[in-house]
Amino acid sequence: MIACDDTRCRIAGAVTVDSVGGLLRELQPQLARGIETLDFSGVETADSAALALIFSAMRQAGQAGRTLTCTGLPPSFTTLADLYGVADLLPA
Repeated sequence: MIACDDTRCRIAGAVTVDSVGGLLRELQPQLARGIETLDFSGVETADSAALALIFSAMRQAGQAGRTLTCTGLPPSFTTLADLYGVADLLPA
């Protein structure tokens, strides 16, 4: 589930291979209108697909000349990012 206001989208629930496609489709128009922050503090479950969501959102924002900040990243996100060697790429 994604809930957005003017500049921030809060992602809640599961961010897994089963849910990330729908989350990306829901997030794309929000990124197109210029949100600045993704808040992951409501995420309960995540797998490596969560990293795909973040990097896809970063790519879309970058193509529009904007940067994206991520907040509330669960420890599992950083553990996965460390495991895959991409922790330095996560937007803070």
